[in-house]
Amino acid sequence: MSAIAVILHTDGEPAAASAISAMTAAMHYRGQDGVHHQLLDACGMGHCALQISAEDRDSVQPLSDDGSRYTISLDGYVANYAELRRDLTQRGARLRNRSDAELVLQAFILWGQECLDHIDGEFAFAIYDRVENALFCACDHTGLRQLHYHWNGRTFVAATDITGVLAALDERPDPNLGYLAEHIANGWFTCDETPWQGIMRLPRGHCLTVANGKLQRREYWELPLDITTRYRTDGEYIEHYRSLLTECVAEAGRSDHPVACEVSGGLDSSAIFALANHMDRAGKWPSPGLAGFTLSAPRGTPADEARYVEALVRSTGRAIEGVPLFCPDLEWFEAQANSDQRLPFLPNTVMLRSLAKAASEQGCRISLTGQGGDQWLDGLPHYYRQSLRGADWRGFRQSFGADRRARGLGWSTRQALRQSLVAALPDVVRDRLRDLRDGERSIASGADWLSDEMQMVLKQRADAFEAETAALPADDRAKRGKLVEPFALLVYDMLNLQSVRLGVENRHPMLSRKFMEFSASTPEHIRLRGFTTKYIHREAMRDLLPRAIVDREDKAHFSQTFAPYLPEMQAFIAEQLDENTQFREVVKSDIVCGAFDSAKGAAIDRIPIWSLWGSYASAVFLEQAPNLR
Repeated sequence: MSAIAVILHTDGEPAAASAISAMTAAMHYRGQDGVHHQLLDACGMGHCALQISAEDRDSVQPLSDDGSRYTISLDGYVANYAELRRDLTQRGARLRNRSDAELVLQAFILWGQECLDHIDGEFAFAIYDRVENALFCACDHTGLRQLHYHWNGRTFVAATDITGVLAALDERPDPNLGYLAEHIANGWFTCDETPWQGIMRLPRGHCLTVANGKLQRREYWELPLDITTRYRTDGEYIEHYRSLLTECVAEAGRSDHPVACEVSGGLDSSAIFALANHMDRAGKWPSPGLAGFTLSAPRGTPADEARYVEALVRSTGRAIEGVPLFCPDLEWFEAQANSDQRLPFLPNTVMLRSLAKAASEQGCRISLTGQGGDQWLDGLPHYYRQSLRGADWRGFRQSFGADRRARGLGWSTRQALRQSLVAALPDVVRDRLRDLRDGERSIASGADWLSDEMQMVLKQRADAFEAETAALPADDRAKRGKLVEPFALLVYDMLNLQSVRLGVENRHPMLSRKFMEFSASTPEHIRLRGFTTKYIHREAMRDLLPRAIVDREDKAHFSQTFAPYLPEMQAFIAEQLDENTQFREVVKSDIVCGAFDSAKGAAIDRIPIWSLWGSYASAVFLEQAPNLR
C-alpha cells in the first residue's frame, strides 16, 4: 500500500513544499520504494511508493500527462487491468507506460468522473486539474483504500492516513466524542468520521471534487439490489461462481514478488489458497511464487485450527508456515495509538501482525485474505419470499427440500407458508408488521455505559444511519447492510495499516466489486440450503479442498485474546476517571467500573469485551490527544 498526500488552496495561494513534505514524512513507512513531490501552483502533491509489481516501477508518482494539465497520485491497484488497458487503447488513448496510475489517469482524461464506472480494484486517488485549479478524489467501492481529508472552506488537505492530514494542519483538532461513543457502546453508525473533529474519511464508493471554493461529495457506485442472474441448474451457478472467484484471486495476485496467503483453515481463506496453488501448478499464477501462512494457536483452544490447515497441506502438497499469535503488552497498544494518532487497535486484529511479518520476511509484498466471505456467501433467510416474488419455482422447491431434510417437514411448511403470506403483502405493510413484532430495540449493547448527553448523540447517529435505508424494503436493507457495516470497515483499516507498516499490502478477492455484485444479483437459495451456509462456495470448491474443510461448520474464536489485558485496562480506566474530565463527560463511571468488576473470573463469552475495549481505547485516545501532533 502506497500513500498519497495533497494540499489545495482554492484561493490560488501557492502550496508550500514544507507542508507536503511534512505529510509524506508522517507516512514514511509507506514509502520504502521512494517518496516524491510535485508543486503545481496552488496544489502540492506527494506519493509514498510501495511497489508491488513490475508495472508499478514503470512510472514515478505524482504522474502528469504530456501537457502537464492533469497530475495523479494513486494508492492501490486496478483489478481489471487487462480489460481497462484494452478498452483505453481501442478508444485511441496513448498509454506511455504499464503502470496502474497511467491507466487511471488516461481513463480520467477520456471519461472524466465517469472513469469510475470503468475501474475495478482497490484504490484511492487524487487528480489535480492545473487549468481549473480543481481536484478530483475517489476511493474504491468498499473503501478498502482509505482517504482522509480536512476542509476549512479555503484549503483542502487529504492523505491516506490520519497522520498525514494532521501533519499539514496548523492547529490540532478536538477529539470527536461522538465517534468515541460508538466504540464504547459497541454501536456502529458512521463510515466517514474519525477520532478527530473535522478530519473525515471518504466513504466507500464515493468521490469528491474541490473547485471554486466548494467541496462536493457524491456516491458513484451502489450495490445492485435486484436479482438479475438466474440459472436453471445449480451446476450453472457453480460454474459461474468458480470462474468468477478464480478470476478475482488471479487479479489480486498480480505481482513480481511472491504472494502470501493468510490461511486460517476456514472455507474462505482455504479456497483462495487452493485456487492460487492450482493456478501456480498449472503455470497460470501471475507472480513468481506463492507462500501460505497460518496462526498457530495453542492446541485444544477455541482458536486452534491446526487439523484443518494440516488437511489443506496434504491436499495441495504445499507447505503452510505456522506463526504464533502476536500478543504484546498493553504498552504496545498505547504506543501504536500514539504513532497512528487514532484509537488502539483490537487485540484480535493485532494478533494477525505476525502473519504480515512472516510474509515480509519471505519477500512477499502482498497478502491475500479471505475477508468478505462471511458477508457475501452466508446467505439471508428470506429465500422462499424471494423465490416467490421472482417466480423462481425451482429455487422454491430446492429450498423446501433442503429445509425438510435438515429441519423437518413441520418447520419447513410453517416457514414456507409464513414467507409466502408475507411475500403477498405490500412492502410498507410488511415493514410495519416487522416493526410491531420487534418493538423498540436498543441502540447498542453498551449504550447505557454512556453519559446521558452522549446517549442522545448516539441515538441521533443511529437514527441518521437507519434513515439512509428507511425507504428500501426490509429484504433489500438486509442486503445493503452487508455493504455499509461500519465496524467491518474499521477492522479492515486496522489490518491494512498494521500490515503496511511491515511492507505488506493486503488484498481481498472476496471484496472485489464483481464478487459482491454476483452475490447481490443472485438468489439467496444458492448460498443458504437448510443448515448449510455458503452452499455454492462449498460445492464449487469440493474438488480442490479436503472434505474436512468443505463440510466444516464451526469457526475459530479469538475472544480470549482480550482476557489477559483486563486487569491493566481496569487500572488505567480508574486512573483516567480520576484525572481526565473529558473522559468522565463521555461515560457513566459506576457502570463502566461495575462492568470491569463483573468481568473478573467470568467466562469470556459472558464478558462485554467490545465495550470494555472501547472504553479503554477511548480513554487512551483522550489522554494522548492533547499531546499528539
